[in-house]
Amino acid sequence: MIEKIRPRVRVAGILIEDDRILLIEHTKNNKKYWLVPGGGVDWGESAAEALIREFKEETGLDIEVEKFLFISETIAPDKQKHVINLYFKIKKAENSSNIMKLGEEEMLTDLRFIPEDEIKNIKLYPNIKEKLIKLLNKENIEPYLGLLWDK
Repeated sequence: MIEKIRPRVRVAGILIEDDRILLIEHTKNNKKYWLVPGGGVDWGESAAEALIREFKEETGLDIEVEKFLFISETIAPDKQKHVINLYFKIKKAENSSNIMKLGEEEMLTDLRFIPEDEIKNIKLYPNIKEKLIKLLNKENIEPYLGLLWDK
């Protein structure tokens, strides 16, 4: 069911290791694309709680939320989809086995750390490739990216 009453809030965790960012590949309607791991915030759940839960479901990793980085929005041209994306810097939780494994949802097809040169050439939704590259290069990012919609 399409939620027309309010936008969907999605949280995503940016995990950087060895100058690479962890991304997850989705396949939907025979289309492959990458996302920063994360997912929707449930009613009554904080953004940090949702991110910890979603990251575990998609990657098998226990994480700690370090800080808020930036926000973007995606609104479909037909107004049938409106998502507010909140991006956080995260780290692996201490005292955890942290064995990375792809989540069980059928649409999840790959999970791996991707270096800057590969990030430039993948299909990423929303298209925040430039921002991820800036993060890898320890550059500052504006906190509000505005409306990002890719077909």
